[in-house]
Amino acid sequence: MTEKQYSTYRKRHAQGGAALVIGLIMLTIVTLLSVSAMRSATLDTKITVNHQFKELSFQASENALKMITGPQIDTTLNLPNQLGEANAVTNADYYTSAGDDDQPDIGANVTLEMLEISRRYKFSGFPLNVLTVMYQADSQGTVAGTNTQSVNRMQVALIRN
Repeated sequence: MTEKQYSTYRKRHAQGGAALVIGLIMLTIVTLLSVSAMRSATLDTKITVNHQFKELSFQASENALKMITGPQIDTTLNLPNQLGEANAVTNADYYTSAGDDDQPDIGANVTLEMLEISRRYKFSGFPLNVLTVMYQADSQGTVAGTNTQSVNRMQVALIRN
């Protein structure tokens, strides 16, 4: 093959490298899409875990309030003996629940403020001649190892004979 023939053959069968450039562009696009999908999945996981912790702190707060309003008289609950916000009593770690392998520990503090002492309340529409003490109960649920907190407020009437 002469030099002229080789040059003509080379021009006819020469590749400009377009396949390589297109392949690199496609690889870059697929890589960017993969990274975007991974970031989205990580963000979704964080949102799910935060929602789960918020629900756990809410459950702790609700359980503490259920303990106060339940049918059993809780003798460990410290009650304020005077009216007013300045005399509110905080029961630290009033409710605690140990987590298992998959769940963290949860707990709740309860703050009680005496609002009113009266004999004028009606229960189920009937006046009773009993002393009723109204409290405002604030329950703050927490999840161990996180900054997650839920606060619930309820007015509680405790009846005394």
